[in-house]
Amino acid sequence: MENLLIIIYVIIGFIIVESIVYGLVKNVNKKFQWLIIKKDENPKLSKKRLEKFFQNGFDEELGWIRKPNTNNEESGKTKFVKWNINDKGARMNPGYEEKESMISCYGDSFTFGRQVNDNETWEHELSKLMNTNIQNFGVGNYGIDQSFLRLKKEFKSKKTKYVILGVVPDSIRRNLNFWKHYFEYGNTFGFKPRFVISENNLKLIRNPINEESKFYEYEEFLDEIKEYDYFYKNKFCKEIIKFPYCVTVLKNPLRNFSIIYWISKIALYKKMKKDISKIEWNPMKIIMKINLKWRIQLFQDKEAENIFKKIIEEFVKFSKDEKFKPIFVMLPQKDDLLFIKSNYNFYKKFIDKLNVIEGLKVIDITGELLQENELDNLYSDDNEYGGHFSKYGNKKVGEILHLKFLEFFPDVKIN
Repeated sequence: MENLLIIIYVIIGFIIVESIVYGLVKNVNKKFQWLIIKKDENPKLSKKRLEKFFQNGFDEELGWIRKPNTNNEESGKTKFVKWNINDKGARMNPGYEEKESMISCYGDSFTFGRQVNDNETWEHELSKLMNTNIQNFGVGNYGIDQSFLRLKKEFKSKKTKYVILGVVPDSIRRNLNFWKHYFEYGNTFGFKPRFVISENNLKLIRNPINEESKFYEYEEFLDEIKEYDYFYKNKFCKEIIKFPYCVTVLKNPLRNFSIIYWISKIALYKKMKKDISKIEWNPMKIIMKINLKWRIQLFQDKEAENIFKKIIEEFVKFSKDEKFKPIFVMLPQKDDLLFIKSNYNFYKKFIDKLNVIEGLKVIDITGELLQENELDNLYSDDNEYGGHFSKYGNKKVGEILHLKFLEFFPDVKIN
């Protein structure tokens, strides 16, 4: 009888603790998408948001794209900024649209120029310095895989003598994603193609959700998606919290309890109408530090590095077929620079490997940016992550690329 009572008390205690932890975790999950729970394994996709995505961004092959004749506004360093896409699918380049184009650029949001106006991107600055219309085909959150695939898809109708492929170091991680949600929790529309290594060659795994109708039945494709997304097993499954919640929350105690603490504190401060400006970034700071650790680790991963390198080698092969000069540019984020400044350049060995690829010109602007006294001036957001290049940062990048371009191609004829 005594043993039975003990068992009953243990069960009751477990139920109470489990209920408290579940309630706490579920509440934080509503406020902060990075603390994932059971429902996030098969998230419900908003029909309203999907309709907007189909209209403005969906691409059957690449996953998403900046569609022609679209525009948007977002927050910049000190004001709201606006970007516009022309009828060719390139970002507007005010004052240079009618000029002949000698250079085209493909890449991610650091190539696109998020958080600045059309006349404040580094492509616009470079256009002024070189008196040519530098076309900007960058797309936010692209890996170099998608950037290269877009180049292959569109170049024949948009030929230029020089092509710049510019990405952030985090591209090494993006190349391994098949569904962005498995790394960037909540990015549920982000289905994409990816390359894998097969018999020491690149093999393209095409975007599995390549029709609008498939978004409404994406669960039917999850077996394939889980198989080819590196982060499903290596990150998502290790960070998800589910029954028993009071046990699985302990899988990553420092991460989980830190997030719970800060989100709860922010919610309390809001109720009390207290200033949250000094603590509002703290939950996201935890995530950004984890993301930085991932990309540092992946530059030590032979397969991840090999995929990145082979995509660039394919870029060079394509340049020979299409007769353009290929240029690769590494565009570091602020937290990359802060880490390098205090520790070491975690992607230097990779850059060294690219420098021996015949026919490729490599520009890593890390060294030049580190010479800046105030790194904050280069970026739009006042935190460790930094957001994207500010107006000043883009001007600096344009100047660096101009000097490098003239060094590599001294005989270039300016229009």
